[in-house]
Amino acid sequence: MAFRLRRMPPVFAALRSSLLIGGLGLAACTAPGYPFDPLADARIAAPIRLEESGTAGAYLAGRFALQEGDYATALRFYRQALAEQPDDLELRRRVFILEIETGRFEDALVSARELVELGPRLSEVHMVLAIDALRRGAWSRARAHLEKIGRRGVLGMARPMLLAWATYAGEGAHAALDRLEEEDRGEGLIRLHAYHRAMMLILAGNFTEAVTLLREHVRPGEIAPTRMVQALAYALQETGRSEEALALLRDQDLDRSDNPRLAALERRLSAGGEVGPPFADPEGGMADVLLGLAQALQDQNIDERSLVLARLATFIRSELDEAWFLIARLALAREQPALAVEALSRIPPDSPWAWRARLLEADALVEAGDRTEAVRLLRRMAREDPTRIDALVALGDLFRRDEDYARAEAAYREAIARLSEVTPRYWRLFYVHGITLERTDRWPEAEKAFLRALELQPDQPFVLNYLGYSWVDQGLELERAKDMLHRAVELRPNDGFIVDSLGWAYYRLGDYDKAVEYLERAVELEPGDPVINDHLGDAYWRVGRIREARFQWRRALTLEPEEEELVGEIRRKLRSGLEETDPHRG
Repeated sequence: MAFRLRRMPPVFAALRSSLLIGGLGLAACTAPGYPFDPLADARIAAPIRLEESGTAGAYLAGRFALQEGDYATALRFYRQALAEQPDDLELRRRVFILEIETGRFEDALVSARELVELGPRLSEVHMVLAIDALRRGAWSRARAHLEKIGRRGVLGMARPMLLAWATYAGEGAHAALDRLEEEDRGEGLIRLHAYHRAMMLILAGNFTEAVTLLREHVRPGEIAPTRMVQALAYALQETGRSEEALALLRDQDLDRSDNPRLAALERRLSAGGEVGPPFADPEGGMADVLLGLAQALQDQNIDERSLVLARLATFIRSELDEAWFLIARLALAREQPALAVEALSRIPPDSPWAWRARLLEADALVEAGDRTEAVRLLRRMAREDPTRIDALVALGDLFRRDEDYARAEAAYREAIARLSEVTPRYWRLFYVHGITLERTDRWPEAEKAFLRALELQPDQPFVLNYLGYSWVDQGLELERAKDMLHRAVELRPNDGFIVDSLGWAYYRLGDYDKAVEYLERAVELEPGDPVINDHLGDAYWRVGRIREARFQWRRALTLEPEEEELVGEIRRKLRSGLEETDPHRG
């Protein structure tokens, strides 16, 4: 089974939808009516004028640091450039945005006051000034700054709800609800407006109307946004329907390791405790608006804007554990483990997010090059709570990435032993366990693990591909493997690795014309993979296309395959063709 692991499509951990865990199911934030305002992003505004070599050097160093995701270093160099050219408005705006992204509120406030005097239209300036005003209890002044936020761009999406909460603080719930009703909700914002309207009703004590409103968006048997679920559970509890609230939480069939807030609420309610609201005052409402949009943007991989909004949310409420967790994830995405650890340190040990924060800390340790400490942390977590499997799965994933398959297999095996009930969501655990069993030469056990994964998720393309290719590779169950691979290709027609697996199945079955058809397609999809190019060369040889076969083999060598066995085999074929090699080699 040589070369198989190299050519398998990547397998990702179960997707974590920030939109559903903490956000409110927004449509794309670039939906019609809410395009991004170029003035709202200092990175794409007018070019900075560099008049002196020292300024240019600092600016270029800052730009390089920014491209590398190192915001703190970028800020340092941009400040140095600004000191040389204090009148450069564009450079000042870039410094201001970086001060927000690095969590320096007081510095950002100073910059905002300077920028507002200089007159540029930048929504974040008025947002920072509004936050300063509400920190001092000056709600009318905060509202005045919010009114100056542009209606376009990401903050333009937040503007109606931010203004409604500012109105709530100054004039009460009735005025705030009227204000929110008057605003254009825009495509994709109906659910978000409904949630904040319901929260205004809840804070005003109108729980019955809030339940009616939320029930329109939280339906039985459907996964709903966590904040909406919590708001509805709280309103149900306050109307004497605690059993209904508990049933609601249990109906949300989410992976609890990925949704710590709902898990904590369910445990609390089951034990006779009370569910609290997502937030309890207008400041919390404003922070919630910003955090919800930040999570939505991160879910759409618009990370820079997500970071700005998450930081703004923490400027309003520093105890927002979900915001710190999001900031840590964004820092890791930019290969800044130290910043991630600093953000995670803001999450207290008794927070529902504390466990996930420690799991993410292990990722940060790995990113920082301290795998030993990451392993210690994950092993410690696995011992602390023998009912959980996530630390063991993370440990197995860590070992598997390092190709330490024996220790990875042991971690996955222990995780499986802890399962009190095997449900479809655990298909990936059996799949990766199967990979480690196969890589440690325990094929019969690996085959059982793959088949178990398919029992849990019959149409999982990665499992269909791995098991189907493994059978083909060994000359086993060829017809069944071909059928499985056909299904995998139907599910993922543009995955070159899976298309290659099907082409190789036809090759092993002796249908070389069909093999050429699929392998040519696979090379189109993954032109840089040496194994796929090698497979196509073999198929060309079998159909008599000798020159093209040799071309593909030479191309495979130019792609520098990592496996020495493959390199030697290709060189033998270039000398002698396939007649002196096993026509069914793997």
